[in-house]
Amino acid sequence: MMESLFYLFLFLTIYPYVVYPLLVIAWSRLSGRLWIQKSIVPNVSMIISVYNEEGVIREKIENALSLDYPKDLFEVVVVSDGSTDRTNEVLTSIVDPRLVLRIFPERNGKTACLNQVVPVAKGDILVFTDANSMFPFDTMRKLARNFADGRVGLVTGWTKYRKADGAEETAGLYARLERVVKYAESLVGSCVGADGAIFAMRKELYCPLKDYDINDFVIPLNVIGQRGMVVLDPEVYCIEKPSEGEAREFRRQVRITNRTLGALWRNSGFLNPARYGAFAFCLLSHKVIRFLVPFFFLGTFCVGSVLSAASTFYAVLTTAQLLFVVVGLFGMFDRSYGRLVQLCSFVLLTIYAQFIGWIRWSTGKSDVIWKPER
Repeated sequence: MMESLFYLFLFLTIYPYVVYPLLVIAWSRLSGRLWIQKSIVPNVSMIISVYNEEGVIREKIENALSLDYPKDLFEVVVVSDGSTDRTNEVLTSIVDPRLVLRIFPERNGKTACLNQVVPVAKGDILVFTDANSMFPFDTMRKLARNFADGRVGLVTGWTKYRKADGAEETAGLYARLERVVKYAESLVGSCVGADGAIFAMRKELYCPLKDYDINDFVIPLNVIGQRGMVVLDPEVYCIEKPSEGEAREFRRQVRITNRTLGALWRNSGFLNPARYGAFAFCLLSHKVIRFLVPFFFLGTFCVGSVLSAASTFYAVLTTAQLLFVVVGLFGMFDRSYGRLVQLCSFVLLTIYAQFIGWIRWSTGKSDVIWKPER
């Protein structure tokens, strides 16, 4: 029985990162269907929620206003959520008829800001993005083309990173895997969640959010709940500077885990396969089991340690798990190590952050008010 428990924990630990990706990719190649893409130019509103972004907001607005899209069909709505630096001063100094400003003197949280500005946005298509996320010249047209298919309710892209010297680099192994998985999910139904830095949706499908909702996860769920497809277009991406320091990445992962767990709890009905079919399976695999990995990882180690007393085989496996932890810790303190070490470091940091996120969520601590980790 202990051996069966060990292999169950081990399987569930690697399932969301190895087994599930292989399953959904194979599924998409066997029975996946592409959605229609056609050049169209609907009315579009880009919405940017900001808080203390004086360092990047001018570049972001200039980037948005320079994109290849008809001027009479495009507006940029910026909502400043109680900024206390020079963000508001920078915003009011930019003069362009396409720029719409909503400046709130007090902090309300990102979702509260979205609820207030979406109703006044003129576009039939809403594009959500962040202040530090820059778009390539043709991004708007690539986003819009997906809405030529009436089934598509929301389109997301992915994030590419720009080094300090200005050179672009593709995302790491984990992010590339996430992109491939989301595209495969799109082909079999709908992908799980959106990239908060770049996604677009039909305005008619927007539902007011609760203050505690994590918008790039709950908005896609609301679209699916209205029978709209949520898809990833692999040619749509934004460019950001990578976050600096493990501490910032750790806090970000804790915050994401905390808020996503709450969203999963409140939207557990989407796990019903009788109603949501393939998406229910994808949501279970992509989010629920992944967020349980810290407990499966710990369970594997504890059971393996017990079995090691009477088996060299299990002693070797448990030692390998300890070695993974040690290598991951080395990678956290020194980024000069190779990609394998950095991958171990990222996975270890993610597992630990998810565990802390569980503690915060289970003790009733929520992260409603966001602060940019830059």
